[in-house]
Amino acid sequence: MSVLHAQVEQLLHSVSARPTPQPWEIPIASYRQAGEDLRALSGPVDESCAVEDFTIPVREGVVAARCYRPPVAGSTLLPGVVYLHGGGFVRGSLDTHDRLCRELCVQGGLVVVSVAYRLAPENRYPAAQNDAADAFSWVSEHGDGSGIDVESLAIAGDSSGGALAAGIALASRAQGPLVKAQGLLCPALDATMSGESVERYADGPFLTRATLEWAYDLYVPDADDRRSSLASPLLTQDLTGAPPAVIVSAQVDPVADDAQRYGERLAAAGIEVRRHEYEGMPHSFPLLAGVLDDGGHAITVFARELSELLA
Repeated sequence: MSVLHAQVEQLLHSVSARPTPQPWEIPIASYRQAGEDLRALSGPVDESCAVEDFTIPVREGVVAARCYRPPVAGSTLLPGVVYLHGGGFVRGSLDTHDRLCRELCVQGGLVVVSVAYRLAPENRYPAAQNDAADAFSWVSEHGDGSGIDVESLAIAGDSSGGALAAGIALASRAQGPLVKAQGLLCPALDATMSGESVERYADGPFLTRATLEWAYDLYVPDADDRRSSLASPLLTQDLTGAPPAVIVSAQVDPVADDAQRYGERLAAAGIEVRRHEYEGMPHSFPLLAGVLDDGGHAITVFARELSELLA
């Protein structure tokens, strides 16, 4: 077992006095609210970017979205990022990832569109993937109205949102629209959970094997679906022609091997990959940037390198 960073140990000690139930032991609404409460650990919010809430039409209705525009953008068209939040396909919202998206916008000089896709178990596979793909297509067609250079548009996400982002990036090779780069934070890319890290860090912290399996059971209950390229981008046989990638991962994470294997396979296919693994960090640590210094550093690196790939 890798040694946890001292700040992670301190965080675990501070929350140990308030043990939380397992996700399957409480109502889904309570589990989602617990995710919203984690915003207190995300750090101070940058109020300098312009923020607008709106909706995006998708094949089964509309989804909520939030656009972030850098403070000095003016009327200039800028590179853009469609961002898909994590949360195991079960929780997460525009608000849980608000601070991260603001930092991505300001530090990267990017117009960021955050998308609130439908959640499981009310909406099972491929509902989230369809919403995400439809939203990306809409932004690629209409993003210039929000100041986005649609020829310089990335797809990005963390955890389960990373799976959705990678799926869109790979599908775009045949179907379009253009994805110029993919940005993945602690991505969960293998719904079959075949990586060794799933067992190595089965007990977490923060994400456990049991919670990961529970989330996949709710979103992708069918075993055949789990082996599809959309549910498990890592299992895609041919990665030739995929967009260049920035991949940030945590060392002490059940899905650590997903990021490593995907990066290695992209590189083997001749794709530019910028990989960063943070020692001693747990799953989704950038969302804990208010208490983990490496979380803030990872966001800065992610924003800078995604901006460079889009430049």
